Amino acid sequence: MKIIHQSIFLVLSLGLLYGQPTITGVTLAANNSTIAVTFSEAVYNTNGGSGSLQASDFSLSITGGTATVSSATPTSISPSGNTYTLGIGLTGTPDGSELLAVVPVDDGIYDAAGNEASTTQSNNTATLNDQLLPTITSVSLAADNSTIAVTFSEAVYNTNGGSGALETSDFSFSIGPSSGLGTVTLNSATPTSIAASGNTYTLGIDLSGFPDGSEVLTVVPVNNGIYDAVGNEASTTQSNNTATLNDQLVPTITGVALAADNSTIAVTFSEAVYNTNGGS
Repeated sequence: MKIIHQSIFLVLSLGLLYGQPTITGVTLAANNSTIAVTFSEAVYNTNGGSGSLQASDFSLSITGGTATVSSATPTSISPSGNTYTLGIGLTGTPDGSELLAVVPVDDGIYDAAGNEASTTQSNNTATLNDQLLPTITSVSLAADNSTIAVTFSEAVYNTNGGSGALETSDFSFSIGPSSGLGTVTLNSATPTSIAASGNTYTLGIDLSGFPDGSEVLTVVPVNNGIYDAVGNEASTTQSNNTATLNDQLVPTITGVALAADNSTIAVTFSEAVYNTNGGS
């Protein structure tokens, strides 16, 4: 009987000594696909000191940013000692401001003595890595078609190390054909100049001919050309990156027709014309 009492006392003493198992640290994968959760001691999914942890023993949540968890339950679990690597299901693309938290669920995780891990933890959060590509958010064409101002969604660089000012060779122009009388072409697909102001880059355009206002100018980053601070590369396919050239084709007389009795002459212009420069 004395031995039994000593055994019970030893188990109770160990429980008091160890207390609740806690998360001592987390490590997030660079691609945000998994998070490794390390506990202060060996843990189980029953209070009898047995049962391997399952994904359903954890809960994930995100605050801030643009991405969300597709499920609060991890998508997978892989143990290694006291560390459990959990799969993360995400909806949307992280912009680097999301805070991911992982906690044990209620009645989910225990140590060998039956102490339950609290659903409130410290050392259990990680900021998601930015995977949002820098994009062109708008363009603004000068009235004389000589420049186009290109604005990005964030600070950008010409190396994936977060350094290097953008150069003209980091951009490429193309132009759609005129649907009217214009005969404008690009002398170079590479801008002739670049001027930076914050996240906006004003690029010089070298044109030949006169646009009639139907041509569409497109500007894109070149391949391996433009990156954000963490190395996400801007795609060579963009939206919000086109502008219709302003009409610089002067109206011309395209023909005349004299009345048989010489009393009138019909003058035909290449386009609609007005007696003010305001189109009226």
